[in-house]
Amino acid sequence: MAVAPGEQVAVVADLASDFAVVEALTGAVLAARGEPTVVVMPPRQQAGDKATAVVRAALAGADVILAPTTTALGFNEEFNEALQRGARGLVLTGIRGENLVAGAALADYDEVNAVTGRLADLAEAGTTMRVTSEHGSELTASIRGVRVGRGASFAREPGQVSGFPSGECWLTPAEGSANGVLVADGSAHMLGRLDQPLAVRFENGWATEVTGGTQAVDLVKIIDAAENGRHLGELSIGTNAMARFTGNITEDKKGIGRVHFALGHSVVGSGGPPSPIHIDLLILQPNVWIDDTPVVEHGRVCV
Repeated sequence: MAVAPGEQVAVVADLASDFAVVEALTGAVLAARGEPTVVVMPPRQQAGDKATAVVRAALAGADVILAPTTTALGFNEEFNEALQRGARGLVLTGIRGENLVAGAALADYDEVNAVTGRLADLAEAGTTMRVTSEHGSELTASIRGVRVGRGASFAREPGQVSGFPSGECWLTPAEGSANGVLVADGSAHMLGRLDQPLAVRFENGWATEVTGGTQAVDLVKIIDAAENGRHLGELSIGTNAMARFTGNITEDKKGIGRVHFALGHSVVGSGGPPSPIHIDLLILQPNVWIDDTPVVEHGRVCV
């Protein structure tokens, strides 16, 4: 984050956060001679739910935002307004103390950044993305002109945001362009580790059918209870070679060569219809092409 002496840093947590993480972040800010202010609110039910008035005021006054909340603060309106004013943010959704000292946290983030950059460069120059997998994924979408994110835990310039632990090249396909089916076989937000493959069929960027046992039924209840919950809001590739598969989507989706897609709100800065949810679902060993270039083969990044 490149916290500088005197910078105002908001450490935003909720009552279900791991306060060992809050202490660690506060200590790191003090070590950099920044000025941390810790604000704690009740947990939000879903990513994007409004923060309390006190948290909103803290975000408005922050140069840097560190957010170890249990649901993602990155989709909160006030968080994004703070980014637009020049704050920079790091989202640490659901992070527990052990996540700071194991797995994806121990990656060489310069290498993660390099892999992410190669994929992002291809995506920014590309026009289409195709995803397949052994469980039946077969989806094609336009990526012409879309914003491509480079998630490698660096957010050092005004308006930048990343996550931690990190490692993903993220994007939202062009509106109305995604057609086919994506079959998640790893884990998912609000569902945890998947008991069986969960298939989501898309027509023109919207989920029209979800199948795959009781967890599919649970997912339908979640997305149908939210405005624009069936919108395809993300299609991204993991780039962190140290990320484990634990059933916690926050780390699982960062694994190098994995693909995750999201239902609901689009990734930060991508526009699209607003939604109060953003549900990530993971494909463990996909194949991905950008135009005619294979970039992932059976879960292995090949660029």
